[in-house]
Amino acid sequence: KMNNTIDYKYLEIASRILTQGDVRNTRNGKTKSLPFQTLSFNIENNFPLLKTRKIFHKGIAGEYAAIIRGPKHVDDFTKWGCNYWNQWAAEDGSIDVDYGNAWINFNGVDQMANVLDSLLFDPSDRRMVISGWNPERLEDLSLPCCHHNYQFWTDGKVVDMLWIQRSGDFMVGIPSDMVFASIMLACFANNAALKPRNIKMVIGDAHIYEEHYDNALKQINSVFYEHTPATYSLAPQADLYSFVPDDLHIDTYEHNKGIKYELKK
Repeated sequence: KMNNTIDYKYLEIASRILTQGDVRNTRNGKTKSLPFQTLSFNIENNFPLLKTRKIFHKGIAGEYAAIIRGPKHVDDFTKWGCNYWNQWAAEDGSIDVDYGNAWINFNGVDQMANVLDSLLFDPSDRRMVISGWNPERLEDLSLPCCHHNYQFWTDGKVVDMLWIQRSGDFMVGIPSDMVFASIMLACFANNAALKPRNIKMVIGDAHIYEEHYDNALKQINSVFYEHTPATYSLAPQADLYSFVPDDLHIDTYEHNKGIKYELKK
């Protein structure tokens, strides 16, 4: 029977990628790929940390802290405990990304502030969108945004988010992206005095690298603690740009041992 926990939803897609995915030779290795996969989850009371392997959420919280401040250098990530951005940095440590930078300043527009303004004062607004995709900049960037579009919806009590990404490394990237998206929605909700609720992720190219096939199968076939969801709390936020990793408190998180997946550049 299909179960509703995040591991079942996630591993069901992973299983389909392995069995039905289109085999491709990509710029950084062989993959199996499926188009336009969707993952939906509710963060009112639960936090989407996988239980079939340990997810190190502190580094992802650090990544969010760096991105909302407009990162320019690898040090902007490492100072918050996020240590996986060095492979996209130039020799001098500089990083040119639209993550965060375009959110705060897209040709002079603070998209984050605009969304919060609508959540607070115009909840029926259908333009609550943050975009990180600027075609003019793609050739200049250290890495074009993988997740690039975020749309919010509120009824004045709860707030939901639609998250769109062009590319998703399903075994390494997507478990982190679920955490990142949850922190993002929780922070916007906190600033707008709303309750964070549903996230729907759409992954344009959902793929598994050949080097990950064996461990992916191991993870799909593993037994895990399905009855105790991870729970969390978020410290009150001063504004949209002040989140620090210690603001996110994971109250309960039972999980299997870690499974090592190599991050592909």
